[in-house]
Amino acid sequence: MSDASSGPSNPRVVSSTISLSVYSVLGLVLGLVTTILITHKFPSDAFGIYTLILVVISFLGQISTLGIETSVPRFIAGAKDDARKEQFFGVSIILRGIVVVVAGLLAWFGSPLLTSLFGQSLLPQYVLYVPLLFALESFRSLFRAILQGCLVFSKIGMSDLILSLSNLVLLIGFIFGTERTINVLILIRALSSIAASVFAFVAIPIKKRLIFRADIFKEVIGFGFPLQINDILGFIFLRIDTVVIAAFLGPTDIALYEVARKIPDSLRNLYTPFRSVFYPILAKISAEGDQAAIAEFLSHALRILAFITLLGAGISLLFGQEIIRLLFSAAYDSSAPIFAVLMINLCFSLMGNIMGTTIVALGDSKKPMIINSVNAAASWIGAVILVPLDGLMGAATATTLGTILAVPLNVLFLKRLAQVKDSAYLKPVLVFGVWAAIVLATHPTPFWLKSIYLFAFILGCGFLSIYTRQDLDFLIAESQIAAALPLQKIRLWASRK
Repeated sequence: MSDASSGPSNPRVVSSTISLSVYSVLGLVLGLVTTILITHKFPSDAFGIYTLILVVISFLGQISTLGIETSVPRFIAGAKDDARKEQFFGVSIILRGIVVVVAGLLAWFGSPLLTSLFGQSLLPQYVLYVPLLFALESFRSLFRAILQGCLVFSKIGMSDLILSLSNLVLLIGFIFGTERTINVLILIRALSSIAASVFAFVAIPIKKRLIFRADIFKEVIGFGFPLQINDILGFIFLRIDTVVIAAFLGPTDIALYEVARKIPDSLRNLYTPFRSVFYPILAKISAEGDQAAIAEFLSHALRILAFITLLGAGISLLFGQEIIRLLFSAAYDSSAPIFAVLMINLCFSLMGNIMGTTIVALGDSKKPMIINSVNAAASWIGAVILVPLDGLMGAATATTLGTILAVPLNVLFLKRLAQVKDSAYLKPVLVFGVWAAIVLATHPTPFWLKSIYLFAFILGCGFLSIYTRQDLDFLIAESQIAAALPLQKIRLWASRK
């Protein structure tokens, strides 16, 4: 008997996710093309330093959010009138402005510390770009969060698409017009962030007034501060591998690792539309007290998410080297095994994220901090130990082990708030583990044989009801695109089986 549910009862989750995903897919393609151009047209050390600058900016963002980007969408989505939405908007803008100034000054005056930490991986002249990019990225991220709270998901996708498209267009223009240096890459990123931020700000459907109220401030900070700690810990387990590589190895190794990360990170971005829709809507369902609907959708989402991400891991395990050569170049062949490990990490990371998102949406902002503390500690200790011993593979292994260790804690805390079927996430993982062991033991080489292995995995998952015909039928029916002829035919086929 299948343990699959028929799907979530709220069709807006599906249709809104699909709408936002269209923009994300376009952004993914544009981002990959941009990375491919950079790896082909810029020196690997320039790409490595540019990547490290973005990591430092990301870290500054994580340690200075005050949890605003998670708390504000929740409060705006649950606000009962426009006046209250305007109050949350005004307070969040003021808070972000103060934080940007303080963090920017810390980055400026702390540049000698950053330089000493990363050595030649981050030269002094490039550290000075950090405050500028941090300010731009910080406000862009906040505007995106406010749009999320307003449930204006298409505008979020359009803003992200503007960022990716601007990056690519400007890159092509600068490649043919100037020297190919790190300064060019930084300028392109700054201009793209400005364009995306302006669009997102204009698209916010709230009257834009700078209102400061002490009670709103306390409410936002009170709920958001534990999430601030969680954001810092999240950065540690997501990017500590790159930081440790920079400290122990160098820019060229950062570039190799970034190539291995590019596809998993891009796929993580494709998950973002679902989370952007899932979180505020689940918060509203939670406020209504519909525990049955929460449990049903959570189990359904975990099962499908596990299958999709593990399918990607299987493809990377079989065809990783071919994918790296096709998208980048043979010079990055050594990234292929790391790519496969990071795809496995992606699966556990997204399963943990959806559990943690559910915990926060149900009103507990403290438990994710505990969960990510375990993840961050394991990832950091593992990276410091394994990178000197096993280089880039050590970094990938450390971050993956940390992610896996955090999953049982997510399950433990989640079960105190909502029902979740263990089979929803355990069954796909166990099936993949057995299948991957067979692949590693037999080392299939011909393309046709690898294809058979992959097809066997897909069939096995279907036979064990990890995905079902009801899933396909539900997605087509609720996506509001069932009228499209090819999909309608598939739906009719599925309903007869």
